[in-house]
Amino acid sequence: MLNAVHSPCGPVNGRIEDGVAVFRGIPFAQPPVGPFPIAPPVAAPPPDASRFGPISIQDPDPLIQAVPPIERNFFHEGAVTGKDCLTQNLWSPDVHGAVPVLVWIHGGAFQFGSGTGEWNAGASLARAHGIVIVTVNYRLGALGGFYLGDLDPGRSNLALQDQTCALRWVAANISAFGGDPGRVTVGGQSAGAMSTVALLAAPAARGLFHRAVDQSGHAAVFPSLEAARAGTARVLAGLRIDPDGDVLTELRIPAVQRGLGLVPVTPLVRDGVILDSDPVAAIRRGDAAGVDLMIGTTVVESRLFEVTGWSTAPASLDEVLDGLLIDADAWAEAKALYERLPGGPADLAYRALTDHDWTEPARAVADAQTRAGGCVFRYLFAWPSSARGGRVGSGHLVDRPFLLGNLDAPGVDALLGSLNQAAVELGAAVSTALARFVTDGDPGGGALGPWDPYTPTARATMLIDTVPGQAPDPDGRCVDFWEAHHAVAIQPMAALVAGT
Repeated sequence: MLNAVHSPCGPVNGRIEDGVAVFRGIPFAQPPVGPFPIAPPVAAPPPDASRFGPISIQDPDPLIQAVPPIERNFFHEGAVTGKDCLTQNLWSPDVHGAVPVLVWIHGGAFQFGSGTGEWNAGASLARAHGIVIVTVNYRLGALGGFYLGDLDPGRSNLALQDQTCALRWVAANISAFGGDPGRVTVGGQSAGAMSTVALLAAPAARGLFHRAVDQSGHAAVFPSLEAARAGTARVLAGLRIDPDGDVLTELRIPAVQRGLGLVPVTPLVRDGVILDSDPVAAIRRGDAAGVDLMIGTTVVESRLFEVTGWSTAPASLDEVLDGLLIDADAWAEAKALYERLPGGPADLAYRALTDHDWTEPARAVADAQTRAGGCVFRYLFAWPSSARGGRVGSGHLVDRPFLLGNLDAPGVDALLGSLNQAAVELGAAVSTALARFVTDGDPGGGALGPWDPYTPTARATMLIDTVPGQAPDPDGRCVDFWEAHHAVAIQPMAALVAGT
């Protein structure tokens, strides 16, 4: 047991584990368990942080049943769900220090996951690189994304408000845990990366962090207020609540509240209050110009979704393009472009899906931040997993255990397959690059080699593969196509709740 840390939020008890101070389940806001939990977060009283707190109500069954070991990515063993989920977990190399801080936001389509998952654990980074790691729980499903702003201003983007509240807690308290409030990086993977892009644009989060990490975010889908209202109408209809009646009273019913945690909604909405404009447009106009950005995707993000059963394997490139493009000339151009690439029909189909859904939006964010004067470092993760007979490949999520230094976490082999010494060394190089970025804003200079800042002209990109190295815009022609044809392309991931 560690002596209590005396912070502005009060005394906090933790533990020393393998030389790292660990604090679990620290509340950063009062539990939203009162008569109406769909409300903005409120600061919390002093905690006991010796064990994980509850995680948000959720229904992860489709993914967990498909690849059971991957469950350890999303939850700790014995995880309990509940509405009182607004907690965070903290790993510190020295509570008496003043070291850089990484606040990590978990993924899971805004529908499942937690900051307690063992693949998110911060012990390895804290121990090896001397930085403080904070992982955040936030409300999921309709509890975190239900739009009720028309009934009560501020009742929207609650997941984003939870994350902002956690950052506010870090700014006020992290120095007591050995962190430097002047060197805070916020980052996340998948839905956590989408949240990071939103935080770059959110007025309430301005000044709470100084660097950002976007790992496989899907930044293209930030629905309008009209779309949010339509989503609210669908949810109310499903709950058999009269939209013209006393909606707030009806939503106080406990059974309804639990059901809201299982309802898929689009969680990040351009509501004009919490998000006052499209995040990419806000970044382009300079709202986050002083924030350094590390951003990247994997080569074939979309492969994971077929492997886990979230989607069926595309039969051909033609099938994918039929679902993405309605313009005949654009369709023919895309087919000719992708058929020049190496790989079989499924490979080309996955590549087109990935470029449309992830790579082009990520490059748009990188371009916007650079043009606004920010410093950006971009990567493309191409190391191929051997798991599931090689079907996972360089798919979604494969890069996260590398980045966070958790290649030895339980269940990781179900995603990555068996790892040779070269893969372990690559993992050490990637996590070191992240730590260098968190520490001084430059991920280069380690075992990955030189890593030049990204510009919209040269578009320097670190290719993370069995033999890593830089390349100028390695996926450029395909991404150029989707950028040029954005107006005639369909947004299929919107049906998957705005990113995973």
